[in-house]
Parts: sequence; structure tokens; C-alpha cells
Amino acid sequence: MSPVKNERNPPELNTPREAFLLTGVGGSVDAVGVLALGGLFVAHMSGNSAAFGAAFGQGDWHKGLPHLLAIPVFVSGLFLGYLWILKKKTFRRCAALLVVEAVLLLLFAAGIHFGIGFPAALPALLAMGLQNATLREMGRSSFPSTYVTGVLDMLGKETARAVLEKGGTAAADARRAGAIWLSYATGALLGSAGLGLLGIGIVLLPVTILGVLAFHFFRLATLRQTVE
Repeated sequence: MSPVKNERNPPELNTPREAFLLTGVGGSVDAVGVLALGGLFVAHMSGNSAAFGAAFGQGDWHKGLPHLLAIPVFVSGLFLGYLWILKKKTFRRCAALLVVEAVLLLLFAAGIHFGIGFPAALPALLAMGLQNATLREMGRSSFPSTYVTGVLDMLGKETARAVLEKGGTAAADARRAGAIWLSYATGALLGSAGLGLLGIGIVLLPVTILGVLAFHFFRLATLRQTVE
């Protein structure tokens, strides 16, 4: 059976629009977390790793502890997401993961609204971990969607290859990496501006995007079953 028609073996696509939308979600949620939770990253664990180390090195345990605690929570989200997807790689499971993520982000918004402090970050940290288990394991993108350090590394590498090879596939890969970074940065900008204009209600935007993507993946699963 052709892998294009088999839900368990989804097609390898370079970077479909879902990747850009999810990366925008990651950027917007991270920006809201930074602004609403005193500089805590809910998607970017390199930042939290540096922040807790810097604070602990100065003896400021109280300031550094939230950054340290955020890391195992995020990793737990990664673990649970990959456990779910790797067990059976289907679009239906991908859709379910995005629905759970949307619910977690609503809890995140509620926690910030009621001013509960660091506990408000827990559902967002789990959500961002879960998000990373969606597209890459489904063959829909080779990029992470909640942090961009690796994306920038790829941008630099592929740009160097493009210079040496005078274009080719490396140039296309560099453009995709740059577009992914731009999606993340745009999401962060919109999340920040939206927080100032709409308050924590801005989280409804990424929640809506997740809902649309969940429906999209559920529809793909249904279409594949129909074709089969």
C-alpha cells in the first residue's frame, strides 16, 4: 500500500503551513509567559537553564527556582507527547494532542487571570512540551515549534552550504529555517502586543489556532480512512 494513503505512514513533507502556525503559537505563548510570569519562559528551556544558573550563581535561590522547576515539567510534556505519538503515529492522535494542548492553555490563561503565580505556568509548560511531539514525528516538519535556537543553527548551516553549493536544496532549506524563525518571532510580537491590548484573553488566539489544526488533522485522518 502506498504510504500516501496510509495514515500510519504519513507523507514526508518539507514544511507545510501547520509548522508555521504551530511555531507562531509557541512564540506567542512564550511571550505571554515571559511578560505575565516575571520573565519565566514556558517554551524556551535554554532561557530557563541560563536564568536559573545565573540566579543560583548569585545566591538568589528564590528567583532561580521557578526557572529550574520549569524544565522537568516541560520535559514531562515532551515525554507524554512522544509516548502518545510514538505508540501509534496517526493524524487522529495528533489531533487529540492538539486538543489537550488547547485545554492546557485555557488553564494557563485562567491561572494568570486569577494571579496564582508560578502554578499558572505548569499547564503551559506541559502544553509546549506536548506540542513538540506533533509535527516532527508525523513527518510534517523537521523543525521544533516551541524554540528556535536549533532553527537558527540550521539557518546558518544551510546558508553556508548554499554559498558553497551555489544554491540548490541548501538555499531552500535556509529559506524554510528563516521562515520558521520569523513565524516564532511574529507570534511573540502578537502575543506581547495582544497582552497589552486584550489582556490574558489573547491566549484565545493560539487556542483557536490549535482547534483549527486539530480539526484539520482529524479531517486528514477521516479522508485517509475513506481512501483506504
